[in-house]
Amino acid sequence: MKILKYSLNSLRLAGLMTVLLLSAMALPHPTHGQPVLGAENTALGGGGTAYLSGYEATFWNPANLILTSRPGTVHFGIGQTGILYEPVLSSDVAGDQFFNFTDSFYPYKPSAAQISLRQRNVILDKNYPRNNLVSQHQTRADIILGGVTWQRGNKAYSIAARARFASRIEVGRGWYSGDFMADGDRNVRDFTLNQQINQLYELSFGYGQEFTFINGLFSRLNELYVGIAPKFVMSGPSFDATYGGRYIRSGDENSERFSYDFSYQSTGQYSELTNDYKTTSNPQEAINRRLDRRIDLQPTGYGLGFDLGLTYYIPLGSDLSLVDDRNQFSRENKSLRIAFSINDIGMVRYFKNNLELSSPEDTLQIDNQAARGSMFIGAGGQYLSYLDGASALPNPILQPKSKDTENFSTPLPTSLNAGVLLDLSHFKLMGDLTLGLSNTAFTNTKLTVHAGLEARPLAYLPIRFGTRIASGLPTHIGMGTGIETRYWDFNIGTQVILRSRTFTSEFVGSAFAGIELHL
Repeated sequence: MKILKYSLNSLRLAGLMTVLLLSAMALPHPTHGQPVLGAENTALGGGGTAYLSGYEATFWNPANLILTSRPGTVHFGIGQTGILYEPVLSSDVAGDQFFNFTDSFYPYKPSAAQISLRQRNVILDKNYPRNNLVSQHQTRADIILGGVTWQRGNKAYSIAARARFASRIEVGRGWYSGDFMADGDRNVRDFTLNQQINQLYELSFGYGQEFTFINGLFSRLNELYVGIAPKFVMSGPSFDATYGGRYIRSGDENSERFSYDFSYQSTGQYSELTNDYKTTSNPQEAINRRLDRRIDLQPTGYGLGFDLGLTYYIPLGSDLSLVDDRNQFSRENKSLRIAFSINDIGMVRYFKNNLELSSPEDTLQIDNQAARGSMFIGAGGQYLSYLDGASALPNPILQPKSKDTENFSTPLPTSLNAGVLLDLSHFKLMGDLTLGLSNTAFTNTKLTVHAGLEARPLAYLPIRFGTRIASGLPTHIGMGTGIETRYWDFNIGTQVILRSRTFTSEFVGSAFAGIELHL
């Protein structure tokens, strides 16, 4: 009977993993949208809904707080850091890739974005496959400053603090090429230029426990756990600009029309930067005056939010829980988990140096804009400079149709996550689906698939691998390891792009977890 139950649960997981992989092959433009950038899930391809059970689960799936596999009742750690970088023009040298990352995060310098004709062709080839009109890129950094979890019986509690930064850009193909591409019954040259920048600082309080009312309806071995983590949120300066510009040729027309619309919303130093530019019409002077390499910690908004998670736990042994020789609660090693979470439900109210600009859709007859000799990397203030340098295009920042400086509210970067984990003690297999409910610096509305495995040749030595699969895009491979002893842990992880045509690899993400203690 035990073997039959194990086989049925394994077949169920195999079916779920098949659905995940088939979905991955159908995705045209996946981007990262996971709630946490940590060492373990970076190595596992980016997922973690069913896997993560340490203090970082406070920000992803607080139901897993009760499912920690580590000995002890109190666990705390400091200094978990992760970065993700999806470059416009990449490098196969890790050091150069790091400086590319910092160039996209620091204030804009023209020298950091200049490209040759060959580099422009590389950008078109890698970022616009199958003649796509728009490419997307994200730069992100997460720092979990510290966290602690503790268990009391069949309940778990946590407190964790985090800072996270993100920039997401969408760039039309027309900025790099003068060619018109077929789009239905017309030909277009796309000048989309969108950017979102956000900084969030969070203090979260997690709680997880067995959902006893529902568990009474299940078999005596299976259990459902629920968790919730309310949090206080402070936002730093934010920037959100959308420029939808297109040259359009319809039918047999030899001339083109330019259609565009524009919306803009900013707070803090980005509003000051834009006002300076509107006054002087000199973007680089405004950038030098208002931006520097230091992080602006002055809050521009406050908000409240929460994360909610559910985990269905199916043990693959005869007992759900055990008591060890120290009378401490522990859990059956072999199990199947099916988990779901909703993250970042809430709002932020912005109150400092707010600026909103907008221009309704308009159509003009203008000269054709030449392809740019620089790439758009999303560095601080580059958005203003990039539009300013496109002399043939209308500049909506200098000529807005409306302006507003009132306070406003925006939702947190809400996302939906589902995951499965087959835990066979020394071997784990996992898969995840993540989906953002809105386009933000941290998320977008494209479905993302992650798959990973963990093996332990020694009990204290985890070896992790993972991947993010997508049709038509290079494969993302994650890998990592660590040391996990009875009383302390340390983990590292990295992600690279493997390009089969050129047999090269490019670093796009890395993370490490500072010392974690288990008492």
